[in-house]
Amino acid sequence: MKKVVKQIPNLITSANLLCGCLASVFAGLNQFEAAFWTVLLGITFDLFDGMIARSLNITSDLGLQLDSLADVITSGFTPGIVVYQLFIRSGILVHDFKINIFSETIVFSIAPLALIAFFLPIGAAFRLAKFNSLQSKSSDFFGLPTPANALFFCSLPLMIAHPSFSFVAPLFKSAHVLIFLIFLSVFMMNSNWRLFSLKINSKSGINIFIFPL
Repeated sequence: MKKVVKQIPNLITSANLLCGCLASVFAGLNQFEAAFWTVLLGITFDLFDGMIARSLNITSDLGLQLDSLADVITSGFTPGIVVYQLFIRSGILVHDFKINIFSETIVFSIAPLALIAFFLPIGAAFRLAKFNSLQSKSSDFFGLPTPANALFFCSLPLMIAHPSFSFVAPLFKSAHVLIFLIFLSVFMMNSNWRLFSLKINSKSGINIFIFPL
């Protein structure tokens, strides 16, 4: 029974990973609303896995690494796909690259400029690796949490489509603005700026982290 209980946080983390995989599929199919809500669900799982692990006192290095790997997908790779699709919609050129292998011609259709979108998962991966390498914990976060960054970028297509945000829609449709936002977010995620952590002191018996990484 104890072994089953110990796996509860890891199962919740796995649910976060599954949400990230599903959200990536939705984003690739231009189903942005489904992608946003699935990412949000994954981030919710990300909140509770750590809270439950701490409350049951069953934290482990395996859980820490699994949590970060799940976050790379949900809060890194998924927004990267969303922004790649936004680049395509901005009208940038898509090129066909042909490779001949064993007398077979394989065609790859890629928008080279849109590949900048994948600096988002790279930046998220660096942040998460940096977090895991820290030896001490603090009541503050350093840099922009990856879930907050993911929610922002995954919400861009929804804001573009919503009439209430029509005044900013042209900006988010611009490839130049997207490039600026990408590099700004990568910098913010990996900066040493101290940000406030919303959590209840461990002495109270409850640990609640909002956007834990």
